[in-house]
Amino acid sequence: MLISNLLLAFVTGLVSSFGHCLGMCGGIVAIYSARQPVLVTSDGKRPSIIARIGALSPLHIGRIMTYTFLGALVGFAGALLEQVGGLMGGQGIFSILVGAAMIVIALSLLGVLPPIEVALASVTGGASPMKKMRGLFGQHSFGASLGLGLLWGCLPCGLVFAMLVVAAGTQSLLDGALTMLAFGLGTVPTLLGFGLAANVLSPKLRGRLQTFAAALILLFAIQTILRGLAVANVVPSLIIGPVMLW
Repeated sequence: MLISNLLLAFVTGLVSSFGHCLGMCGGIVAIYSARQPVLVTSDGKRPSIIARIGALSPLHIGRIMTYTFLGALVGFAGALLEQVGGLMGGQGIFSILVGAAMIVIALSLLGVLPPIEVALASVTGGASPMKKMRGLFGQHSFGASLGLGLLWGCLPCGLVFAMLVVAAGTQSLLDGALTMLAFGLGTVPTLLGFGLAANVLSPKLRGRLQTFAAALILLFAIQTILRGLAVANVVPSLIIGPVMLW
């Protein structure tokens, strides 16, 4: 299951970043780039690609570090909940709950339900890491850029929340961390070159890519629920060759 989790997380990050992430986070990269001298063209000279990647790297390293830490946290929590369920005779219930949560998130991304970001903002009372991020945009040190990325990873996001649910479903600290690491790495190519991507891809195509990402999450949610039902002996397990689907 770990390999399928990692593939789902990476592909979801890669595909959804052309639509959802550009809309949600493209502005953060734009503001940061505009306030970093090494990224701004001066005297008709454009900074080298190496210089630009080097300046943006701490930002993305910090963001992915936050994702990885949160993945480890929820993976560990998932392991504890599964143990409790086993002791109480409720093995498989956790997987069913995880799958149900993923269905809700997928429907939100598809526009059937309200955006998850709205619900997350209401739960936090409107508090957001963005307030602390504002003072770091204009600073030019590695530490400030890394800190900005760490805070960026804490911003309410439906896709991140969906992947955290997947990470929790691994029921492992390490596997949860790897799942979120894979998701974060999947988002890097687009957010590094978001300017080019935004010009090449139309809003309509980006919307279709987000729909595709939501469909992936929905399919994996169904698989997760079936796995939970199989563990509870409600439905038979399905094994095709060396691959156990549920």
